[in-house]
Amino acid sequence: MKKSGVSRRQFLGTAGKTAVALTACRWMCGEVCAAKASDACVDAICGIYCGACPALMDSVNAKRSSEIKCLGCRSTKKMPGYAPKCEVRKCAKVKKVQSCGLCKSYPCDKIKPFFLSQPKYGLREKYLNMVRDKGLEWWLEEMKTRWACKKCSTPFGYGMKTCKKCGEKVYSDAEEFEEFKKEKAKG
Repeated sequence: MKKSGVSRRQFLGTAGKTAVALTACRWMCGEVCAAKASDACVDAICGIYCGACPALMDSVNAKRSSEIKCLGCRSTKKMPGYAPKCEVRKCAKVKKVQSCGLCKSYPCDKIKPFFLSQPKYGLREKYLNMVRDKGLEWWLEEMKTRWACKKCSTPFGYGMKTCKKCGEKVYSDAEEFEEFKKEKAKG
């Protein structure tokens, strides 16, 4: 029976693959994953807020699939090339945690080397501490607010100093990282 040009077997095969993919995304991304419609996950396991990553922001707004660079390390559609080899990601999968900040072993020797001295990556420690202390859902809501222009609510990303829509000065990752380093030094 082939009325639409698709056999019953083809239809059921495609439907089955879709169900498996959705189940995998729900397991990896959970209910708190933002941008479900575009298969993007804005919360990286290692503490980076991918929602402020220029590559993910461009990919979510891409008009063609060839323009999609990255939808987050937990995406089932387009993750960065390093993701399958990432030891932190592998560890989280084995321990069945969405974030290192939710792991009983945090901070461990696997994640500590990722606390680098550059703003985007250096904020991992601060962000994972927030996840540990307040929970992943709370942190995601905080990040949506933190990474939106105070004047016009347009999202902005790492490395930006002004809003691309209204031109207002934004709280940059460099400023946030400097404040975090000062607070950490105080102990």
